Amino acid sequence: MSRLIATLLSIAIGIGFMLLVLYAWPAIAAYNALPAWLAQAGLSGTAWYGALTLQDFAINLLLALPAAWLLRRLGRDRLRFHCALATLTFATAFTIAAGLPVFSAGGFIVAGWLLMLAALPLATWLLGLRGRGNRHQPSGPLPRPRAA
Repeated sequence: MSRLIATLLSIAIGIGFMLLVLYAWPAIAAYNALPAWLAQAGLSGTAWYGALTLQDFAINLLLALPAAWLLRRLGRDRLRFHCALATLTFATAFTIAAGLPVFSAGGFIVAGWLLMLAALPLATWLLGLRGRGNRHQPSGPLPRPRAA
């Protein structure tokens, strides 16, 4: 595959990931019962926001898996470049479509934004870990030394 085609595909992957996030999150937010459960359990304030930030990151990581799989299919030779380009495209397109979050509202807004941006590179890295389990194990018994 040529570099130009792979670069254009990584831009398209970033835009597709942005569309998935924009269309999936309203439904996730509408049907998510975890915030109410956490409030009923007595969690409030910083602990509540921290738990929701971690849950949002896990959901963003799951949403990023299809885009990460597509990025890995582009090839390993320029994977870091394509992942960075798709993440930059996602951040730019998301900012244009949804606007910047109100960073002055608190540290959890900044943390949530940064974790959302980190979901695609982390999902790409996690998919790269698959199949590495037997890398350091020998493939068979060691050969016996010959007697002189």
